[in-house]
Amino acid sequence: MLDLDLPKESNLLQLPVLLRNIPAGKATYTKLALWDTGAEMSGICEELATWLQLELRDEGMYMQSASGTVSVKVANCQFELPSGEVFEQDVLILPTNDTPAILGLDIIKQGYFSLKPEEEYLRFHYELLQ
Repeated sequence: MLDLDLPKESNLLQLPVLLRNIPAGKATYTKLALWDTGAEMSGICEELATWLQLELRDEGMYMQSASGTVSVKVANCQFELPSGEVFEQDVLILPTNDTPAILGLDIIKQGYFSLKPEEEYLRFHYELLQ
């Protein structure tokens, strides 16, 4: 179960996430993982994929972006939330470094999440379905 207090003034839900490539023994932490209910699949930027030495695969996948439809590669990566929940799965390799990591519906739908407005912050809650 994950409970975080997020800034109320922000228009984005951003969470800290640990990213790992188990076979290469590489890991890195990012505090800017975007919780994106509009993304069908999670992803990480090319820069992080390179640093993690992920094995990229071309599976003929495409992504809709602001500049149109673009071809994207896929890789296997492990995401760990601050509360210890671990998700290992294929992710899209994002052609831009604007957002280091995106947590999409492939992760989000494995649990229940809520936002509760408090006086000074938003209370973010996520827990895995049993």
